[in-house]
Amino acid sequence: MKLIIYGLLLFLAFRLSLHAFEFEKISRLKLLSIPVYSILMFFATMRWTSENFFTAFILILAAGFIGWFQTIKSEIKVTDELDRHQRPVILIKKGFPYILGWIAIFILGIMMHFFHHASIAIDDIFSEFAHELLKDIAVFTRFSSKDSWYVWALSGVSSMTFTFFLEKKEARLKDILHQGTKNQRKRAHPDNR
Repeated sequence: MKLIIYGLLLFLAFRLSLHAFEFEKISRLKLLSIPVYSILMFFATMRWTSENFFTAFILILAAGFIGWFQTIKSEIKVTDELDRHQRPVILIKKGFPYILGWIAIFILGIMMHFFHHASIAIDDIFSEFAHELLKDIAVFTRFSSKDSWYVWALSGVSSMTFTFFLEKKEARLKDILHQGTKNQRKRAHPDNR
């Protein structure tokens, strides 16, 4: 039975990874809100011992590198379409480096679990794998996730770095991601109607 479950998880991961090779709409939730939330959760769950501080420093460097690496083959298209807030719709094709980065983040998380708990079972690895897949499928489950500080650090820093370097690739992306809704812009600039 376990082999069937493991096989289904791997098949689901394969199906999800195919999306990295297709253009999909960029979400402010995924590129801004979730990374900021992850960083805040890192600070909230971190136990500030000297050992954890040093570990966090190394993880932050690794996650930053991974976030940069994930953008190297990403393609961005700013379309002529507008979303419901009158902002241009942006599409992204993440590519193979994004998948490799996701795997690297997962492996680092498993290594950190082993480092903190001195053991890890195969069932625990697949359970964590299923948990990470669920967070990718149902994005809002991230807000109820009970992850360890090192998982929050890895996902938060890699995601923030990913967004930062995407903005460097496409200058209009920064303006669009940080631009308010049409109503917010009217309130800020009432003369520009």
